[in-house]
Amino acid sequence: MLALANIFAPCLVAQNNPFLRPGANKPQPPVVQRPTPIPPKPIPRNPNIEFRGYYEFQGQWKLALFDKVKNQGFWLTKGETIEGIDAEVESFNPETEIIKLRGGMTLSLKDSDKTVMPVPSGQVKKPAPPIPGKPVNKVPKPGIPPPRRR
Repeated sequence: MLALANIFAPCLVAQNNPFLRPGANKPQPPVVQRPTPIPPKPIPRNPNIEFRGYYEFQGQWKLALFDKVKNQGFWLTKGETIEGIDAEVESFNPETEIIKLRGGMTLSLKDSDKTVMPVPSGQVKKPAPPIPGKPVNKVPKPGIPPPRRR
């Protein structure tokens, strides 16, 4: 009888422990582990390509794309590709001005910045005003011979 008391005594003590919360000795439910979902394949996107313009010629749309990395622009038609650039036009909607490229990428027409670029030949430097008290040096302009004295 003493042997049975030694075997069942820990179970009885754990159930009557005044320091445990009620129901703390209940067996924990098994942890359900769900398999992690497989992430979808990333859509290959080239954020360096811009859609800059379009026109229709003989019933076929010509679309202007620009690669900012190569600093190169090119014109494509539907289904046409350019070597070295992964951009094939699948469809074009002229009403919304959106093209769809192969792989699911869509591009909308880029608005202009509406800025005026400076033209180097249009800029004329004004001569500096003479400093009072300093003699003005007259240097002949290149290409124009100095006047001859007789």
